[in-house]
Amino acid sequence: MTSTADIAIIGGGIAGLSLAAAIGGRASVVVLEAESRLFHHTSSRSAEQMQPTYGPAPVRALTTASIPMVDRRAERAGASVYTPRPLLWLHYDEGPSHFEDLLATVPGLARIGADEAVRRLPALRREPLVDAGIDMSAVEVDVPVLLSWYLSDAVEAGAVVRTDAQVTAAQRVGDVWRLTAGSDTVEAPVIVDAAGAWVDAVARTAGVRPRGLTPKRRTVAVARSARPIDPTWPMASDVADRFYFRPRGEAMLACALEDEVSEPEDAQPRPDVVETILERVNAVTDLGLAAPQTTWTGLRTLARDAVPVVGFDDEAPGFYWLAGQGGYGIQTSAALAQLVAADLLGAPHAVAGLEGVQEALSPARFSS
Repeated sequence: MTSTADIAIIGGGIAGLSLAAAIGGRASVVVLEAESRLFHHTSSRSAEQMQPTYGPAPVRALTTASIPMVDRRAERAGASVYTPRPLLWLHYDEGPSHFEDLLATVPGLARIGADEAVRRLPALRREPLVDAGIDMSAVEVDVPVLLSWYLSDAVEAGAVVRTDAQVTAAQRVGDVWRLTAGSDTVEAPVIVDAAGAWVDAVARTAGVRPRGLTPKRRTVAVARSARPIDPTWPMASDVADRFYFRPRGEAMLACALEDEVSEPEDAQPRPDVVETILERVNAVTDLGLAAPQTTWTGLRTLARDAVPVVGFDDEAPGFYWLAGQGGYGIQTSAALAQLVAADLLGAPHAVAGLEGVQEALSPARFSS
Protein backbone atom coordinates (compact mmCIF):
# COMPACT_ATOMS: atom_id res chain seq x y z
CA MET A 1 0.00 0.00 0.00
CA THR A 2 1.25 3.50 -0.87
CA SER A 3 0.18 6.53 1.15
CA THR A 4 1.15 10.19 1.04
CA ALA A 5 1.67 12.92 3.61
CA ASP A 6 3.16 16.40 3.78
CA ILE A 7 5.60 15.31 6.49
CA ALA A 8 6.82 11.83 7.44
CA ILE A 9 8.32 11.64 10.93
CA ILE A 10 10.65 8.69 11.47
CA GLY A 11 10.59 7.78 15.16
CA GLY A 12 7.72 7.32 17.59
CA GLY A 13 9.47 8.57 20.72
CA ILE A 14 8.91 11.83 22.54
CA ALA A 15 10.64 13.88 19.81
CA GLY A 16 8.50 12.55 16.98
CA LEU A 17 5.15 12.54 18.80
CA SER A 18 5.62 15.97 20.40
CA LEU A 19 6.34 17.34 16.91
CA ALA A 20 3.26 15.67 15.43
CA ALA A 21 1.22 17.22 18.23
CA ALA A 22 2.78 20.66 17.69
CA ILE A 23 2.04 20.60 13.95
CA GLY A 24 -1.54 20.27 15.07
CA GLY A 25 -3.21 19.46 11.77
CA ARG A 26 -1.62 22.33 9.85
CA ALA A 27 -0.03 19.71 7.59
CA SER A 28 -0.72 16.02 7.01
CA VAL A 29 1.63 13.89 9.09
CA VAL A 30 2.54 10.21 9.32
CA VAL A 31 4.69 8.92 12.19
CA LEU A 32 6.69 5.75 11.50
CA GLU A 33 7.91 3.74 14.49
CA ALA A 34 10.10 0.65 13.99
CA GLU A 35 9.07 -1.01 17.25
CA SER A 36 5.72 -2.63 18.00
CA ARG A 37 4.95 0.05 20.57
CA LEU A 38 5.60 3.76 20.92
CA PHE A 39 8.04 5.40 23.36
CA HIS A 40 9.82 2.06 23.77
CA HIS A 41 13.40 3.24 24.20
CA THR A 42 14.85 6.32 25.92
CA SER A 43 11.55 8.24 26.12
CA SER A 44 10.23 5.81 28.75
CA ARG A 45 13.56 5.43 30.60
CA SER A 46 14.18 8.83 32.14
CA ALA A 47 14.79 10.46 35.52
CA GLU A 48 11.44 12.25 35.01
CA GLN A 49 12.79 15.72 35.78
CA MET A 50 12.69 19.13 34.07
CA GLN A 51 15.71 21.13 35.26
CA PRO A 52 16.46 24.59 33.82
CA THR A 53 20.04 24.54 35.17
CA TYR A 54 20.91 21.18 33.58
CA GLY A 55 22.61 20.88 30.19
CA PRO A 56 24.29 23.21 27.69
CA ALA A 57 22.89 26.71 27.17
CA PRO A 58 20.47 25.90 24.29
CA VAL A 59 19.05 23.00 26.31
CA ARG A 60 18.59 25.21 29.36
CA ALA A 61 16.73 27.77 27.27
CA LEU A 62 14.46 25.11 25.78
CA THR A 63 13.77 23.66 29.24
CA THR A 64 12.91 27.06 30.68
CA ALA A 65 10.45 27.59 27.83
CA SER A 66 9.00 24.07 28.05
CA ILE A 67 8.00 24.08 31.73
CA PRO A 68 5.20 26.67 31.44
CA MET A 69 4.06 25.17 28.13
CA VAL A 70 3.53 21.76 29.73
CA ASP A 71 1.86 23.46 32.68
CA ARG A 72 -0.64 25.11 30.34
CA ARG A 73 -1.37 21.73 28.74
CA ALA A 74 -2.02 20.33 32.22
CA GLU A 75 -4.46 23.16 32.93
CA ARG A 76 -6.39 22.30 29.76
CA ALA A 77 -6.56 18.69 30.89
CA GLY A 78 -7.60 19.67 34.40
CA ALA A 79 -4.77 17.53 35.73
CA SER A 80 -1.47 17.92 37.53
CA VAL A 81 1.73 16.78 35.86
CA TYR A 82 4.38 18.40 38.10
CA THR A 83 5.70 17.73 41.58
CA PRO A 84 8.00 20.42 43.03
CA ARG A 85 11.47 18.89 43.11
CA PRO A 86 14.28 21.46 43.56
CA LEU A 87 17.70 20.39 42.31
CA LEU A 88 20.74 20.52 44.61
CA TRP A 89 24.10 20.85 42.88
CA LEU A 90 26.73 19.30 45.17
CA HIS A 91 30.40 20.29 45.04
CA TYR A 92 32.92 17.90 46.61
CA ASP A 93 36.30 18.85 45.11
CA GLU A 94 38.56 21.46 46.68
CA GLY A 95 40.03 24.22 44.53
CA PRO A 96 38.79 25.75 41.25
CA SER A 97 35.86 23.85 39.87
CA HIS A 98 33.02 23.62 37.46
CA PHE A 99 30.80 24.70 40.37
CA GLU A 100 32.04 28.30 40.24
CA ASP A 101 31.50 28.31 36.47
CA LEU A 102 27.94 27.10 36.97
CA LEU A 103 27.19 29.82 39.51
CA ALA A 104 28.65 32.48 37.23
CA THR A 105 26.94 31.44 34.01
CA VAL A 106 23.70 29.59 34.79
CA PRO A 107 20.68 31.79 35.62
CA GLY A 108 18.50 30.42 38.37
CA LEU A 109 21.27 28.64 40.30
CA ALA A 110 21.92 30.07 43.78
CA ARG A 111 24.72 29.19 46.20
CA ILE A 112 23.35 27.90 49.52
CA GLY A 113 26.42 26.29 51.10
CA ALA A 114 27.03 22.80 52.44
CA ASP A 115 25.22 23.21 55.77
CA GLU A 116 22.01 24.39 54.09
CA ALA A 117 22.21 21.53 51.60
CA VAL A 118 22.34 19.02 54.45
CA ARG A 119 19.42 20.77 56.17
CA ARG A 120 17.34 20.40 53.01
CA LEU A 121 18.50 16.84 52.34
CA PRO A 122 19.36 15.25 55.74
CA ALA A 123 20.54 12.00 54.17
CA LEU A 124 23.68 13.79 52.92
CA ARG A 125 26.93 13.26 54.83
CA ARG A 126 28.28 16.68 55.77
CA GLU A 127 31.96 15.73 56.00
CA PRO A 128 32.98 15.44 52.32
CA LEU A 129 30.69 18.23 51.04
CA VAL A 130 32.47 21.50 50.17
CA ASP A 131 29.66 23.67 48.81
CA ALA A 132 26.23 23.50 47.20
CA GLY A 133 23.79 25.39 45.03
CA ILE A 134 20.09 25.01 44.39
CA ASP A 135 17.75 25.36 41.43
CA MET A 136 14.29 26.04 42.88
CA SER A 137 12.62 26.00 39.45
CA ALA A 138 13.25 22.29 38.78
CA VAL A 139 10.25 19.96 38.83
CA GLU A 140 9.49 16.26 38.66
CA VAL A 141 7.20 15.46 35.74
CA ASP A 142 4.74 12.60 35.28
CA VAL A 143 6.29 11.30 32.07
CA PRO A 144 3.63 8.69 31.17
CA VAL A 145 0.97 11.41 31.34
CA LEU A 146 3.09 13.79 29.25
CA LEU A 147 3.68 11.11 26.61
CA SER A 148 -0.03 10.26 26.51
CA TRP A 149 -0.86 13.92 25.89
CA TYR A 150 1.55 14.16 22.97
CA LEU A 151 0.09 11.02 21.42
CA SER A 152 -3.55 12.00 21.91
CA ASP A 153 -2.95 15.55 20.65
CA ALA A 154 -1.19 14.22 17.55
CA VAL A 155 -3.93 11.71 16.73
CA GLU A 156 -6.72 14.19 17.39
CA ALA A 157 -5.02 16.59 14.97
CA GLY A 158 -5.11 13.93 12.27
CA ALA A 159 -1.63 12.42 12.43
CA VAL A 160 -1.40 8.80 11.29
CA VAL A 161 0.79 6.79 13.68
CA ARG A 162 2.19 3.43 12.54
CA THR A 163 4.12 0.92 14.58
CA ASP A 164 6.12 -2.03 13.21
CA ALA A 165 7.08 0.39 10.45
CA GLN A 166 10.87 0.32 10.29
CA VAL A 167 12.18 2.41 7.40
CA THR A 168 14.34 0.07 5.34
CA ALA A 169 14.64 2.18 2.20
CA ALA A 170 14.43 5.90 1.48
CA GLN A 171 14.94 7.55 -1.88
CA ARG A 172 14.43 11.08 -3.17
CA VAL A 173 12.27 10.85 -6.29
CA GLY A 174 11.68 14.24 -7.84
CA ASP A 175 10.26 16.47 -5.11
CA VAL A 176 9.29 13.71 -2.68
CA TRP A 177 10.90 11.09 -0.48
CA ARG A 178 9.72 7.52 -1.09
CA LEU A 179 10.03 5.41 2.05
CA THR A 180 9.64 1.69 2.51
CA ALA A 181 8.26 1.30 6.05
CA GLY A 182 7.32 -2.20 7.07
CA SER A 183 4.98 -3.51 4.40
CA ASP A 184 3.96 -0.03 3.22
CA THR A 185 5.33 2.73 1.01
CA VAL A 186 5.05 6.33 2.17
CA GLU A 187 5.71 9.38 0.02
CA ALA A 188 6.30 12.83 1.49
CA PRO A 189 8.21 15.92 0.38
CA VAL A 190 9.72 16.26 3.87
CA ILE A 191 10.99 13.58 6.20
CA VAL A 192 12.01 14.25 9.81
CA ASP A 193 14.72 12.04 11.27
CA ALA A 194 13.64 11.69 14.90
CA ALA A 195 14.87 8.12 15.34
CA GLY A 196 16.83 8.59 18.57
CA ALA A 197 19.88 6.34 18.72
CA TRP A 198 19.21 5.30 15.12
CA VAL A 199 19.26 8.81 13.57
CA ASP A 200 22.57 8.34 11.74
CA ALA A 201 21.47 4.89 10.56
CA VAL A 202 18.29 6.43 9.12
CA ALA A 203 20.39 9.10 7.41
CA ARG A 204 22.58 6.44 5.80
CA THR A 205 19.48 4.62 4.57
CA ALA A 206 18.39 7.87 2.91
CA GLY A 207 21.84 8.45 1.40
CA VAL A 208 22.37 11.46 3.68
CA ARG A 209 25.73 12.17 5.31
CA PRO A 210 25.65 11.18 9.02
CA ARG A 211 26.48 13.89 11.55
CA GLY A 212 28.46 11.79 14.02
CA LEU A 213 25.68 11.32 16.56
CA THR A 214 26.76 8.82 19.22
CA PRO A 215 24.51 6.75 21.51
CA LYS A 216 25.80 6.47 25.09
CA ARG A 217 24.52 4.29 27.90
CA ARG A 218 22.87 5.74 31.02
CA THR A 219 21.59 3.39 33.76
CA VAL A 220 19.16 4.13 36.59
CA ALA A 221 18.46 2.05 39.70
CA VAL A 222 15.54 2.37 42.12
CA ALA A 223 16.41 0.98 45.54
CA ARG A 224 15.05 0.97 49.09
CA SER A 225 16.88 2.96 51.76
CA ALA A 226 18.02 1.84 55.20
CA ARG A 227 16.51 5.04 56.62
CA PRO A 228 13.08 6.67 56.16
CA ILE A 229 12.74 8.81 53.04
CA ASP A 230 10.91 12.12 52.93
CA PRO A 231 9.21 12.21 49.51
CA THR A 232 9.59 16.01 49.42
CA TRP A 233 13.40 15.94 49.52
CA PRO A 234 15.10 17.66 46.59
CA MET A 235 16.99 15.89 43.85
CA ALA A 236 20.78 15.93 44.29
CA SER A 237 23.35 16.00 41.50
CA ASP A 238 27.14 15.99 41.71
CA VAL A 239 28.79 18.90 39.89
CA ALA A 240 31.50 16.48 38.70
CA ASP A 241 28.87 14.21 37.08
CA ARG A 242 29.49 11.16 39.29
CA PHE A 243 25.90 10.63 40.45
CA TYR A 244 22.41 11.96 40.94
CA PHE A 245 19.58 10.71 43.14
CA ARG A 246 16.09 11.68 44.28
CA PRO A 247 13.12 10.17 46.12
CA ARG A 248 10.78 7.97 44.11
CA GLY A 249 7.92 7.01 46.38
CA GLU A 250 9.40 5.20 49.38
CA ALA A 251 12.59 4.37 47.47
CA MET A 252 15.44 6.33 45.90
CA LEU A 253 16.07 6.70 42.17
CA ALA A 254 19.79 6.96 41.47
CA CYS A 255 22.30 7.05 38.63
CA ALA A 256 26.10 6.98 38.31
CA LEU A 257 25.98 8.96 35.04
CA GLU A 258 27.97 6.46 33.02
CA ASP A 259 28.81 7.64 29.53
CA GLU A 260 29.80 4.48 27.64
CA VAL A 261 29.48 4.50 23.85
CA SER A 262 26.97 1.96 22.56
CA GLU A 263 25.61 0.64 19.33
CA PRO A 264 21.96 1.57 18.74
CA GLU A 265 20.14 -1.16 20.66
CA ASP A 266 17.54 -2.00 23.27
CA ALA A 267 20.05 -1.34 26.06
CA GLN A 268 19.88 -3.37 29.27
CA PRO A 269 21.47 -2.70 32.70
CA ARG A 270 24.75 -4.34 33.64
CA PRO A 271 25.39 -5.53 37.22
CA ASP A 272 28.73 -3.71 37.51
CA VAL A 273 27.15 -0.36 36.62
CA VAL A 274 24.28 -0.93 39.07
CA GLU A 275 26.82 -1.70 41.80
CA THR A 276 28.67 1.53 41.01
CA ILE A 277 25.43 3.50 41.36
CA LEU A 278 24.81 2.13 44.85
CA GLU A 279 28.42 2.62 45.93
CA ARG A 280 28.60 6.25 44.82
CA VAL A 281 25.35 7.29 46.44
CA ASN A 282 26.07 5.40 49.68
CA ALA A 283 29.51 7.07 49.89
CA VAL A 284 27.96 10.54 50.24
CA THR A 285 24.77 9.67 52.15
CA ASP A 286 23.51 7.49 54.98
CA LEU A 287 20.83 5.99 52.73
CA GLY A 288 22.36 2.52 52.74
CA LEU A 289 20.91 1.60 49.37
CA ALA A 290 20.92 -2.16 48.80
CA ALA A 291 19.61 -4.48 46.08
CA PRO A 292 17.50 -2.38 43.70
CA GLN A 293 13.80 -2.95 43.11
CA THR A 294 14.15 -2.12 39.44
CA THR A 295 16.74 -0.87 36.96
CA TRP A 296 16.76 0.38 33.39
CA THR A 297 19.21 1.67 30.80
CA GLY A 298 18.54 4.25 28.12
CA LEU A 299 20.72 5.57 25.30
CA ARG A 300 21.55 9.27 25.26
CA THR A 301 22.36 10.23 21.69
CA LEU A 302 24.85 13.09 21.53
CA ALA A 303 26.51 15.28 18.96
CA ARG A 304 30.17 16.20 19.41
CA ASP A 305 29.23 19.39 21.26
CA ALA A 306 26.36 17.76 23.23
CA VAL A 307 23.88 20.21 21.67
CA PRO A 308 20.86 18.84 19.71
CA VAL A 309 21.03 18.71 15.92
CA VAL A 310 17.85 20.28 14.56
CA GLY A 311 17.06 21.70 11.15
CA PHE A 312 17.00 21.02 7.43
CA ASP A 313 20.03 19.20 6.09
CA ASP A 314 22.19 21.59 4.09
CA GLU A 315 22.95 18.91 1.47
CA ALA A 316 19.79 16.76 1.15
CA PRO A 317 16.54 18.52 0.11
CA GLY A 318 13.57 17.80 2.34
CA PHE A 319 15.59 15.94 5.00
CA TYR A 320 15.12 17.41 8.48
CA TRP A 321 17.14 16.47 11.56
CA LEU A 322 15.46 16.25 14.98
CA ALA A 323 18.28 14.49 16.74
CA GLY A 324 20.86 14.46 19.51
CA GLN A 325 18.60 15.44 22.40
CA GLY A 326 21.17 13.69 24.61
CA GLY A 327 18.81 12.63 27.39
CA TYR A 328 17.25 16.09 27.62
CA GLY A 329 14.22 15.12 25.54
CA ILE A 330 11.68 15.13 28.36
CA GLN A 331 12.61 18.60 29.54
CA THR A 332 12.98 20.22 26.10
CA SER A 333 10.28 18.50 24.03
CA ALA A 334 7.44 21.00 24.37
CA ALA A 335 9.37 24.07 23.26
CA LEU A 336 11.55 22.24 20.74
CA ALA A 337 8.48 20.77 19.04
CA GLN A 338 6.95 24.22 18.64
CA LEU A 339 10.21 25.57 17.24
CA VAL A 340 10.50 22.73 14.72
CA ALA A 341 6.83 22.86 13.71
CA ALA A 342 7.17 26.56 12.88
CA ASP A 343 10.33 25.86 10.89
CA LEU A 344 8.73 23.06 8.88
CA LEU A 345 5.62 25.12 8.16
CA GLY A 346 7.51 28.30 7.29
CA ALA A 347 5.85 30.16 10.15
CA PRO A 348 7.44 32.46 12.73
CA HIS A 349 7.84 30.78 16.10
CA ALA A 350 6.22 32.46 19.07
CA VAL A 351 8.18 30.87 21.93
CA ALA A 352 9.68 33.59 24.11
CA GLY A 353 13.28 33.27 25.20
CA LEU A 354 14.47 31.16 22.28
CA GLU A 355 16.03 33.87 20.15
CA GLY A 356 19.19 32.48 18.59
CA VAL A 357 18.58 28.92 19.80
CA GLN A 358 17.60 27.59 16.38
CA GLU A 359 20.89 28.76 14.86
CA ALA A 360 22.81 27.01 17.65
CA LEU A 361 21.10 23.71 16.83
CA SER A 362 21.65 23.82 13.06
CA PRO A 363 23.12 20.72 11.38
CA ALA A 364 25.18 23.09 9.23
CA ARG A 365 27.60 23.56 12.12
CA PHE A 366 29.04 20.14 11.22
CA SER A 367 29.42 20.87 7.49
CA SER A 368 33.18 21.30 7.53
